[in-house]
Amino acid sequence: MPHTAPAAAPAHAAAAPAALPHDVLVRICSFLPPGAAALTAPRLSKALAAEAAPRVAELRAAAAALQKKGWLARYELYASFSVPLWALQEAWPQLTGRQRVHAAARAAFHGDLATLRWALPQRYDDGSLYCDAAAAGGHLAVLQWARTQQPPCPWDGQTCRAAAEGGHLAVLQWARPQQPPCPWDGQTCRAAAAGGHLAVLQWARTQQPPCPWDEQTCSAAASGGHLAVLQWAHTQQPPCPWGKGTCRAAACGGHLGVLQWARTQQPPCPWGKGTCRAAAAGGHLGVLQWARAQQPPCPWDEWTCRPAARGGHLAVLQWVRAQQPPCPWNEWTCSAAAAGGHLAVLQWARAQQPPCPWGEGTCGAAACGGHLGVLRWARAQEPPCPWNEDTCGAAACGGHLAVLQWARAQQPPCPWDDSTCGRAAACGHLALLQWARAQEPPCPWNERTCSAAAEGGHLAVLQWARAQQPPCPWDVLDCFSAAQRAPATAEWIRAQAALEGMHL
Repeated sequence: MPHTAPAAAPAHAAAAPAALPHDVLVRICSFLPPGAAALTAPRLSKALAAEAAPRVAELRAAAAALQKKGWLARYELYASFSVPLWALQEAWPQLTGRQRVHAAARAAFHGDLATLRWALPQRYDDGSLYCDAAAAGGHLAVLQWARTQQPPCPWDGQTCRAAAEGGHLAVLQWARPQQPPCPWDGQTCRAAAAGGHLAVLQWARTQQPPCPWDEQTCSAAASGGHLAVLQWAHTQQPPCPWGKGTCRAAACGGHLGVLQWARTQQPPCPWGKGTCRAAAAGGHLGVLQWARAQQPPCPWDEWTCRPAARGGHLAVLQWVRAQQPPCPWNEWTCSAAAAGGHLAVLQWARAQQPPCPWGEGTCGAAACGGHLGVLRWARAQEPPCPWNEDTCGAAACGGHLAVLQWARAQQPPCPWDDSTCGRAAACGHLALLQWARAQEPPCPWNERTCSAAAEGGHLAVLQWARAQQPPCPWDVLDCFSAAQRAPATAEWIRAQAALEGMHL
C-alpha cells in the first residue's frame, strides 16, 4: 500500500500553550495583594520564589511586629496581610481555633468578602471580631453583609471605635442609624481625636444625643499632635474637658506647639510633675526646657531623672542636673539606666559629685535585662555596687544564663536562694534551671518551683523537676489549681496525683 501521510493535527493540539516569560510573571505578581504575593509567587517557580523572597520576608516581619504589639490595639491582631482563599482552605485543618478566627477577621479587615463568606459558617466563636475588623478597615459592604447574616454578627462599642480610629466616617454614619444603633461611648471620640479625624469627631458630636466625650479626647488629640482637633474640642460649648493628662500627652509626644497653645488658654490647661516626666521619657529636651522656663516653672521631681535614664537620654539627664537647683534623683535613676543597658548614662551619673546613689536594685535591673557589661562595670567599682539574691533571681526570670553564670563565678559568688529556681520555672527557662541545680551545692528550690512552672504552663520544666532524685517538692493541689489555664499541664498533674493515690 502506498504510504499515507498522517492527517494534520488540529491547530489547538499542535501548539502547546506557551509559558509566560519570567519578567511577565514578575510583573503580574507585583500587582497581587500582599497575601497572594507572599503565598502564590513561590508556588509558580523557584525563580519567582527567589524574586519574591525579600517581599515575603518584609510582609512576615510586619505581621510579626503587629502581633507582638497586638495587646495595644485590638485591630492590630488582624491588620496584617489577608490570606487568599485557596491557601486558607488548604491550611484550615491544621489551624487552631484562634488562628481560624484571626484569618476570618483578616479577610474582613481587608474587604475580602469571598474568604469571609467561606470562613464565617465554620467559625466556633460568636463572630464579634468581624464587625470590628470590617469597621477598622473601612469596608462598609463587608460590615453590611456581616450584619445581614442570621443571626447577625454581633457588634459593640468597639465597632464604632474602630471606624472612628480609622477615620471611616461613612461606616460610622451607616452603623449609627441602624435599629438598634451600633453602640458607642467616649472611646469613639477618643479614637477619632487620636487619629486626627476632625470630621469624624465633629459629626459624632452633632448627633442627638451627642457621642459622649471626656478628658481622654483632649489627651488623645494632644498625644498625636493634632492641634486643630484640640482647638475645636476646647472651643465647643461646653468645652471638651481636659486635665493634666492633656499636657502630659503633648509632652510625651514632643508636641511643643500643642503644649504651648494649651498653656496659653484662659485658664491654662493644668499640668503637673507628669509633664516633665513625660518629656524626659521621650527625650524631648526642647519641651522640657520650655516647660521649666515658664513662670512658675512646670514642677518636677526625681521621677523626671528616672525615665530619662531608662530611655538613655543622657543630654536630658545632664541638662536637668545642671539646673539650679538640680532636678532631684535617687537610686531609681541608676536602676533605670541599668535596666535599659545604658552604660554611658550610668557611668556619667556615678561620676558626678556627689555620685547618683545606687543600691541592689541597680545590679538586679542589669541582670533582669541581660546587660552583663553593665553588671560587670557596676561590680568593678570601688566600692562595688551592692547586689543580693534578687540579682540571680532577676537573671533567672529573664533567662539570662550567661549573666547568672558570671554572677555565681565571682568571689564571693552573688548570693541566691529558692527564688532563682522559682523565677526560672515561672518563665519556662529549663536550661537555666538545670544549670542552677547542677551546681555544688545546688541552688535551693521548694514547692514554689513546681507551682510556678504549673501556673505558666511549662510542662517540660515541671516534668524535669519532678523527675530529679529527690524530686522537687510540690503541693499537688496547689499545682493543679495553678495549671487551670494550661490543660495539658493540668492533665499531667492529675495523672501523677493518681499514681500517688490522689484523685483530683
